[in-house]
Amino acid sequence: MGLEGLIVPVPTLFDADGDLDPGRNARFVRDLADAQVDHVFLLGSLGEFPCVTDAERSALLEATIDSIPGRADAWVGCGAPSTREAVRYAEEAEASGAAAVFAVPPYYLHPTAAAIDRYYRAIRAAIGIPLFAYNIPGLVGYPLAPALLHRLFQDRVIAGTKDTSGSFASVASFLRDAPEGFRVFPGDDELVAASIAAGASGAVMGMANLAPKLCGALVGSARAGDAARAEECQALVHELVEVSRAGPFPATVKFLAAELRGADVGYRAPYDVLSPDEEAAVRARLEAVRDRLRPFLGD
Repeated sequence: MGLEGLIVPVPTLFDADGDLDPGRNARFVRDLADAQVDHVFLLGSLGEFPCVTDAERSALLEATIDSIPGRADAWVGCGAPSTREAVRYAEEAEASGAAAVFAVPPYYLHPTAAAIDRYYRAIRAAIGIPLFAYNIPGLVGYPLAPALLHRLFQDRVIAGTKDTSGSFASVASFLRDAPEGFRVFPGDDELVAASIAAGASGAVMGMANLAPKLCGALVGSARAGDAARAEECQALVHELVEVSRAGPFPATVKFLAAELRGADVGYRAPYDVLSPDEEAAVRARLEAVRDRLRPFLGD
């Protein structure tokens, strides 16, 4: 599969004791692949990557990547506070069979622009698969500059970026004056139709864990230029996003994946199972949209 289309940032699933459950994760990504998503994205924000140990990363990648059937493939998050750690994660991802990697820039401490440049070049030098920069300023603590990423693309360091800024203006800033072939993926589900219409190559959609066929219809119709269908699907996705916001992230996404798709999920503290009050709030908001979701659920 090319560097385009629907990318699903999957949650990491645990057993009743909060231990990594490789089999549960493998089944989850197989079910998404069966729903015809293009790529699964392991160990992103929704995948609680800071909570997964190095040994667990290896077990997770081994269990999931080889189990993905058909045309889908796996992209893996490898960003870290240190360059050495990010390089090691990227090498491990490639060795495990990943088709591409995403890397947030170093977080907590804020490096200089020159240091960020060297960080991505070090990852590129260590691997042969495509590398994407991951702009998520709300969690990293600072934004990536479009000019820097465009230069890195021109130097064949990165293939593009995922932008999870919550702002269409930010997505547009990466598309504006971009070198030919530079790929941009919005990471905010509400911005998919507008971003693809503006030139994005696809989208990274957390809501695809809940309704993959709906999100596939949105990305597919937007990329085909069917604006009316894309806007229809986008409106329903927006409502689903609002349902997911009725409870805490990322646990609510897992709860809804179980509720809507029958997925076998599991939690790790501090991102625990929903409380009864949280569950009631999510269910109440879900009822308003459940009937309209039915055509996109099941076989």
